[in-house]
Parts: sequence; C-alpha cells; structure tokens
Amino acid sequence: MCTQCLILLLATALPSAGMAPDDLRCEYLSDPLGIDVIKPRLSWKLRPTNAAARGLAQSAYQILVAGDDETLATDKGDLWDSGKVESDRSIHVEYGGAALKSHKRCHWKVRVWDEAGQPSAWSKPALWTMGLLHPADWKAEWIGLDGENELSALKSAQWVWFPEGNPAVGAPIATRYFRSTVALPGDRRIVRAVCTIAADNEFTLYVNGRKAGAGNNWSLPTEIDAANLLRPGKNVIAVVGVNTASPTVTAEHNPAGLIAALRIEFDKGDPLMVSTDEKWRASDKAVAAWETAGFDDAAWPAAKALGAYGMAPWGEVGATEHRRLPARMLRREFAAEKPVKHATASVCGLGFFDLYVNGRLIGDQLMNPALTGYDRRDLYVTFDVTPELRRGANAVGVVLANGRFFAPRVKYPVPTNTYGYPKLLFQLRLEYADGSVETVLSDKNWKQTTDGPVRANNEYDGEEYDARKEMPGWSQPGFDDSKWRPVQMVQAPGGALEAQMIEPIRVTEVLKPVAVTNPRPGVFVVDFGQAFYGVPRLKVHGPAGTRVSMHTTFNVNHDGLVNGANDRSARNSDTYTLKGGGEEVWNPRFTGNATRFVQVEGFPGKPTAENFEGLVVHTDFESVGQFVCSNDLINKIYSNARWGTRMQNRSVPMEPDRDERMPWSGHPAKTSESEGYAFNVARFYDHFLHNYRVHQAKDGSLQEILPPYWTFNSKDIVWPSVVTIIPDWYHDFYGDERILSDNYECMKRFTLFHEKTYQKPDYTIDYCNYGDWVDSSWLKDSDDKRTTSRPLISTAYYYHNCRIVAHAARLLGKTEDAKTFDALAEKVKEGFNKRFFNPKTDKYESETQASYVFPLAFGLVPEDHKAAVVAHLVDEILVRHKGHASVGLVGMQWFMKVLTDAGRPDVAYAVAAQTTKPSWGYMVSKGATTVWERWDTDVQDGGMNGESQKILSGNLEAWLYQTLGGINYDPEHPGFKHIVLHPRPVGDLTFVRCSHRSMYGDIVSDWKVEGATFHWAVTIPPNTTATVFVPAKEAKAVRGAEGVKFLRMEGNAAVYEIGSGKYSFASSSWAREGK
Repeated sequence: MCTQCLILLLATALPSAGMAPDDLRCEYLSDPLGIDVIKPRLSWKLRPTNAAARGLAQSAYQILVAGDDETLATDKGDLWDSGKVESDRSIHVEYGGAALKSHKRCHWKVRVWDEAGQPSAWSKPALWTMGLLHPADWKAEWIGLDGENELSALKSAQWVWFPEGNPAVGAPIATRYFRSTVALPGDRRIVRAVCTIAADNEFTLYVNGRKAGAGNNWSLPTEIDAANLLRPGKNVIAVVGVNTASPTVTAEHNPAGLIAALRIEFDKGDPLMVSTDEKWRASDKAVAAWETAGFDDAAWPAAKALGAYGMAPWGEVGATEHRRLPARMLRREFAAEKPVKHATASVCGLGFFDLYVNGRLIGDQLMNPALTGYDRRDLYVTFDVTPELRRGANAVGVVLANGRFFAPRVKYPVPTNTYGYPKLLFQLRLEYADGSVETVLSDKNWKQTTDGPVRANNEYDGEEYDARKEMPGWSQPGFDDSKWRPVQMVQAPGGALEAQMIEPIRVTEVLKPVAVTNPRPGVFVVDFGQAFYGVPRLKVHGPAGTRVSMHTTFNVNHDGLVNGANDRSARNSDTYTLKGGGEEVWNPRFTGNATRFVQVEGFPGKPTAENFEGLVVHTDFESVGQFVCSNDLINKIYSNARWGTRMQNRSVPMEPDRDERMPWSGHPAKTSESEGYAFNVARFYDHFLHNYRVHQAKDGSLQEILPPYWTFNSKDIVWPSVVTIIPDWYHDFYGDERILSDNYECMKRFTLFHEKTYQKPDYTIDYCNYGDWVDSSWLKDSDDKRTTSRPLISTAYYYHNCRIVAHAARLLGKTEDAKTFDALAEKVKEGFNKRFFNPKTDKYESETQASYVFPLAFGLVPEDHKAAVVAHLVDEILVRHKGHASVGLVGMQWFMKVLTDAGRPDVAYAVAAQTTKPSWGYMVSKGATTVWERWDTDVQDGGMNGESQKILSGNLEAWLYQTLGGINYDPEHPGFKHIVLHPRPVGDLTFVRCSHRSMYGDIVSDWKVEGATFHWAVTIPPNTTATVFVPAKEAKAVRGAEGVKFLRMEGNAAVYEIGSGKYSFASSSWAREGK
C-alpha cells in the first residue's frame, strides 16, 4: 500500500469530536468591518455532529488569526495562534495576538476538543477588519455647506399690526383686517404652496376669498396648504387678526401682532415668497368682499411693521419649526491606475448618508450612521467597495440628509438641540495588488449641489422627492458637474470619531396592503393591516409633474380619512413628484413613520393594492426567539409586543411617531431583557449605554433622554436607572463582564449623585419626576385614582441601584466599593421600611399594586412579612381590580416576575389573559396590532395616545419565555452557560412551544398536555448544562429521566440535572400551578 494512501486511511479512521464550531462572531457580529476594539472578543457555537448525542462539552480550543485568507488556509496564524487552550470557554474569548493596527484584516478560525479530548475539524473561516484606531489616521477634512438653502419661511417676514400706538407693547382688544396681493405667472405650474402664519392672539386666513385655515397659538405657527386656492394672475392673501383679552394684564400691556410667509414653489424656476411687511394693507373695519381679489384696498392704511422675526415680545416663535432642507449631493472623481486588491471606505455623514460608487448604491443600509449626541460621539461606517472599483476613472457620490443632526424642530414642544448643517468626512483606502496604498479623501476637490431630487427631509414631517431633478450618472465618472459648486471646509461636529459597531437599520420585511379604500374623490387610504415603523413604497405611472402625497397614521376616522391627532405638529407626509415616461418606483430613504394607514392624494388614476408596499424598517438585529402557546390571545399579545420592539428600536430605543421621537430612558430598563429573548440586542444596548456614559454630567446625574435631543434634565433617579439595570441583566444574559467594567464608573457615580443630592437623613429619597407613569389612575373612567407614592418608588430604585453597584463591584474585584454600597443599601432598606411599611397591617404606603411590586422585586420586604405582602398584592389584583393590573410604565417591568417568584404565576397569567380594560387583551379587542401608550388609548385624547409605545409591555415577553416556556438564565453561570428550565403550566394552557438562541446555541422547551399526561421535549445546546423542573407530584411519575441525575423534589416539580442534547419527559401525575 502506498504511503499516501496509508496516511489517508489512518486520518479517516481517527476519532473526531462529536461537535463542530459554527456561527463565528467577533464582538457579537458576523464578519464585522472597521471595528475599533483593540482586543476584540471571539465567540462560537458548537453544532452536534450527531443529533442524538448528549453531554457534549468543550474541553479545549485553538484559535488561528491570519492577515490573509491564504495564510489561514495553511492552518497558520501569523497574527495569533492561541495553541491548544484547556478551557470550556466558547464565548467572549479575548484576542491575544500581535497588536492590531488600523485597517488590519483579520481572518480567523477555531477548532475545539470535546469532553473526550477528541478534536473537531477547523471551522469555516471568518473575518473582521480594524477601523481607523487613532485620530491621526484620519487625513480627510470635514466638508459640506453651511447655512444655505434652509427653507424656513418666517425669517423673511415682519411682525405687523394695524397702525395704532405701539402694538408690540399693547393694543386694543379688537379685531383687525389685513391684505396683500401677489401676481402669479401663467407659464409655471404650482407644485407646493404653504403659508406659515401666527397671530397674537388669533387669526383666520383667506386666499382669494376662501377660508384656508385658522389658529390661536402665536408661539406655534400654523402651516396651511394653499396650493389649491391659488391661480395664475392676481391673488389676494387676507387675514383676520384678533387681539383677545388677557386675564393677567391690561390692554395697554397686551401686545398684538401678525406674522406670515407664503412660500410658493413651481415646476420650474425659483420659488416666490409673500411675507408680512409694511406693504401689506390693514383696516379696523370689515366691509363686504374685503377678502377677495376684486376688492379695492387703496383707502386702507399701510400695516405697521413692528419688527423682524425674532423680535420681543414674541421671540423666535416656533423657531423655524417644520425645518425644510434639501439633501446635499457631493461627488468626486479619482483614478485607480493599478489593480486594486482591497478598497475600504470609511464614512461619517451627518445626519444620515447614502454612499454611491460608480453609479451603484453601496449596501442596503438606511439612516446611517447610528444616532448619537454629535458633540460627544460621531460614528463612521466602513464599507468594502472593492467590487465596485475599476481600473482607470472612478467616481464616488454621497447624499447627505438631515437626520437628527439638523434637528426637525428646535423649540417645540421643548427646546431641542441642533448640531448644524449636514456634513461629511470620507476616507477611501485603496490597497493595490503590488502592496502600495493610495487614499481618496473628503477635501476641497469635491463638488456639491442642493438642487437634487430630495427637496426636503426630516423624520417628523417626511421626505419630498422630485424625480424630475434626478441626475442620471451623477456618481459616475464623466458626469458634467460644471454647474455644481465647490464644497465648503466646515467645522468638525466636536464628538470623538468611533466605529459604528451596531447592526445597521434596514428594510426587514415588506408588507402588502389588505385594503385600499376611496373615502373621497381623489383620496385613497391604504391599510397594511399591521402597525409598523417604516415607509410606504409607491409604484406609479403618470405624467411628469404629477405630485403624489402619502400621509401615514395609525388609524382612520369615521369618514374613512386618516386620523392624525396623535401626530401633533408632525406632518408624517411623504411626497413624490413624477418625472414621467413609464413605471416609477419610490420610497423615502431618510425618514420613516409609525403607521398602518397611508392616505394617498394626487395619484394619477385609481390605485390598487399593487401600487403600494409597506417597508418595515428598524435595526436589523437577529431574531433569536420564538414563542407560541394554545391561547390565541396570548399569542396575539406576544406578537403585538414583538412588533413594538421592531417599531421602537432604530439604533436607540426611540418613539416611532408624532413630534417627539425621543430616546426616553423610562421603559428600556427591563423591557430590554424581554427584547433579548426575542432578538439579539447585545450590540444595540451596548451602543445605548455608551451614549449614556459620554453624556453623564460632572456631578454624576443623567438625563432621561439620551442622546439629549431635548435639552431638559430633571435629574430623576428612576428612568435613568437604565444605566444600572441594563448592565445587570445584560451581564447575566450574555455572560459579558466587559459590560460591567465599561459602565461601572457611570453606575457608581450616578448612585453617589443621588446619595449626595437627594438622600434625606433617613436614607430615603423624595424626588421622583414621573412616578409610575400611565398607571390605571390615568384611565378616563377609572374609579381608583390612587397613585403610588413617588418617594416610595424613588427610594426603592435607590436601594436597587446600591445593590446592583455592590454586586458589580464584587464581580470586578472592587472589594471596598462592594462593602461601601452593601452598607449603604442596608441603611436605605432600613429607612425605606421605617417610612413606607406598616408592620402591623403588612401594607406599604399608597396600598397600590406597584407599592407592593417594587419592595418585592428589589428584596426590600422583611422576610417574615413577605407572605402577607404577597397576599395584599394578590388581593389588589383579584379583588379590588377584578383580575387587572393597575401598574404603569415602571411597575409593569417587575409585575409579572414578582408574581411568579411569589408562587402565583396563575395570577400573572390571569392578568395576561384578561380581555377587559385595563389589559393587553382589551387592546387586542379594539384591533390593536401593537402595545398602546395608555391602557385606554381608544378613548383618550390623541395628543399623547400612541399605538406604538412599548412602555406598557414591561417585562411581559421575558415572562412568557421564563414562566410559561420555562427558559431561564442562571446568574451564577452567566450567558446561559447553565440553564434553568422551569415551565409553569397555568390556567387553560395545553401547550407551549418556546425557543431561544443563546450565546451557546438553541434552547428549546416544548410542552403539551395530552389527557392526564404532561409531555415535555427539551433541547440543551452543547457546552452547557441545565437544571430542569419537570411538573410532577412525585419523581416516580416522570418517564424519560433515565440517564439523568435526579436532584430533589421542589414544590410541584421533580428536579434533574442534565447535559446537552435532546430529552423527552412525561409526567403522569402533575398539577397546574396556583391556588
């Protein structure tokens, strides 16, 4: 036999591991580009080679990292060869090789040894690349266009009034009349005409004798669409202004004024502006037909110009609300004279950007980069553009949109941070096949225009796109950009440049309409059947210049038109102007809205469902959980909560509707844990916490909105406690110690701030800004208006934070800190119970559900009183509230688990399955496809009444997985290294099918009841173990436990210890949980 054949025979005969490494990750991401973690952590899952195998475990690993794939293919690691490391660690293994430099390509693979010492084959190769690690690596300059083409109207206008004294100081309580005329050309078609107008105190606007609109809030100008009221030739703009009496000042100190600007845009040529000034006419008397074009106002005096926009006493009313700014288009050509081996683009385009190379849009990402406070952090995104480059002439193009950098509002409803005009930092590294390197930079050699098709864009008001302004070939070499202007060198935004290490925002699903109605001539309403965050996609044929508008909302009125009450000042409208010449397909790229219904106007002809699609848009985190049970209502509630996660998470947790869309801190604390069961949110919440760290004030306080797009700071303790609560569960859930070390100082300083600032001598804290927000006392028809004591809530959170910081300190080896915070926690606990607990009645102050939930959740209840306190909570639920929860935003984050931990999962299930108000089932009964902002959104005022607020789902999803499915992590063995499987059969449930893909692999819990037998199929991933609680009255009633270790009987369960693999248990004697 030949030697080679013998070697082959021996090799194939050698035993191999019963598992193979798979799904390689670097910092939780698959093949990430441009990271800036100096010592990245590597993880892998282990896939059984035999599906029937049990007890698989890793005993050792070896990692190879090479600078190119050719070297790695020879089983060599020129950057790092870990050698055989005796360890069962398969997650968060820190890179230990040569120091990594900017742009370094790191190809890696891993093999493992199993519990029997047998090696696996090498995994498939994976990749990560390094970004720009040092400020000096950036050679590019910031470019853009500052200050031009902002389409805000009132800056051109003057405050005016009837000429009588000094109206800016005081004017008669009376009605006055104003007129102006404007001649419009007949050879240009009007495509948009909006009048921005305000009066102190009230106004009614007429255009050519027809009422166009009215308003009564001078601090918030009204925008009125006047396009359909104008005509070629002479037009008259007429306003009735009313100065009303004030209960606090006399007439001589009651100012009056009118300010207005009508901007008219045409299909060609420059826009026309009609603004209030001294050329307007005014009168103190109304005569017949005074508001029409035929009236002669020659006898009327000129209006008195009081001063420019921004003058006292009114200031910058509305502060240019509905800020409109066209997208900037920037381009540059360059030559690549040699074959390119690798081409890597590093791009920071603020607020959002799209990148094009040689005419091709790079990637499928939307709304890059992720949201930050731009004076603290500015994220760059890395792209491999090697396939797009060619030898010779090349071109790069970037579209810059506003995002939150150029804020959609700056004053309403509260002062808002705006960071400047859109700007770009761009660096393209060309690594040639011969080893030489060339760099293409953003610099003075670029050109730009604001005359592209994206005429306006902001997330509140929508995107306006004029396809006639498209410029074919603009991002290809040879395009004629002679009419484009040179870029400006602009100031850097001020934040640290960091790599974007979070999954991008993408279109993750496409919805088809379930109905298209026609409630009025020319008005069509598209129903997608599901509330979602995203944009409509339009497919249309029609003549050039046809303007189609799409207004998105959650619901419709009785007349079939959309109901925009919840939008408040947000327009939520996208418009598309056709270029003509065939089918046109368009969707906005730089904005999105929470929507279900789309009201379409201006469509050429009668549309059908084929003309529309709903593009679901959110951070594209991996789906890792599935839950379904025998109760269809519970399944629908779970679906609603899951849709809420998708709607709210767009690089930060943020409302998806109306004119806030702020990253509030209130709900993510434990709701984030729920999201972790359904989606891999590790990178998402690491980014979120990073935003908090860099924005922490010097005194340790934190705002409840971060990034701080709104500027107020209440210094609350409850909502910003996300900085302690999220790292706490995150560490246990993902087995990630770095989340604690990265955030520890922030957690510590935040807790110490409240000790120094708000702690009273008895160690309690009174200040709590929001209380248990939107609890059942908010119900319109509530017969229980009790609210939970705010000092009780804030002190409970103070105690909880002390315990979390102490625990984190112990894990990080900070022994003295642990002692300090343990001691502080004990004093807070003592003070809490002295002030809020009545040991004679076993009741807490307020006697609400939440007043019991917080002490139970945080371990504040004296042990010998716990059963009585639980009984009071259950009584509040079942008796006083007839099986309903009365808690709000913060209470619901702990409510369900408290009941399970107290031995009453049956009560939690009864609440979850409730169908009358207040409940999740009530929402479903009213057609909800997400979780509402209030328990009774259907009857409340629309102003604060969203159908997309995740806040009331609390920790519900985690409860479904943990209690009904039984999948729990073990804090003593973080990351699901050891799993606790403990399903609770409650209520009328006959089956639950539940799975979660942990850092180690898929965990499956699938139980059903057939006759009198409880059947349970379980899957445990390799390299983990589990403690399983099989519902049973006695161990001998359990079948399928052969070969596994029996531990004990506990409650109504037989408890076993098992290794990895698939198991099937059956229990012939068991009981549903509850009383």
